[in-house]
Amino acid sequence: MHSAFEQFAAFTQDAVDNKAFSARGKLAMPVLAIGADKSFGTTQAEVLRFVASDVTGQVIANSGHWLMEEQPAATTAAIAAFLG
Repeated sequence: MHSAFEQFAAFTQDAVDNKAFSARGKLAMPVLAIGADKSFGTTQAEVLRFVASDVTGQVIANSGHWLMEEQPAATTAAIAAFLG
């Protein structure tokens, strides 16, 4: 449990690091943002557009937070299609 919760303790440092990273400009490479229809949906792509200029959004149907456990075939297909 301790290790699992350490990710939340790092949020303050993450904010500092993210601010420094974003000051360097947006990523120019293509980025795939996958959300689940019951969790985040299109929000993943909307958030990534703050730091990347070429974002492709994908929403996996009939899924929640754990995409690879809930919809592995659809998730893998979305990644494979993006990588083309």
